[in-house]
Amino acid sequence: MTRRPVGLEAIILYKLIKAVLEALLGMVAVFLLARGAEAGAATLAEILLEHFTGGWALQAATLIVRVGTSGHVKFIAAAAFGDAVLSAVEGLALQAGRWWAPWLVVIATGALLPLELWELARHPHWGRFVILAINVAVVAYLLRGVVREHRNVRVLTRPVDRQVDGP
Repeated sequence: MTRRPVGLEAIILYKLIKAVLEALLGMVAVFLLARGAEAGAATLAEILLEHFTGGWALQAATLIVRVGTSGHVKFIAAAAFGDAVLSAVEGLALQAGRWWAPWLVVIATGALLPLELWELARHPHWGRFVILAINVAVVAYLLRGVVREHRNVRVLTRPVDRQVDGP
């Protein structure tokens, strides 16, 4: 059995953990919708503030109440579940060694990099920078590997010049 490079293993783990966390976010959003978005958001913010301390808990509770409208929560649920499925497919395809898996990750992740740059420019935050850096590293790593593999295949399939011995 061939051992995968550590970088590829890290990307697979990142994609699968991301899929699980996004699915959990989607379930929280569905919970909010079931309780009534505004009431559910207020309840979730209250639970968060009762059980956690620190500035991050206050910021998270404020964000939950701010985006706790029905339209926002429906969008968050759909986006979280959709991205969870995509991340799971990416991670499982990379793990299975599918030839198209690196291309899927490069295209899906690379397509969102301009949006991430725009959001970072509009609202600079260290969390956005970390996510952007991780996604750029993933795209660069996989793209480098795909290009290297393509070159190797081309070299192996190139016809060999044959010299014909004359009379």
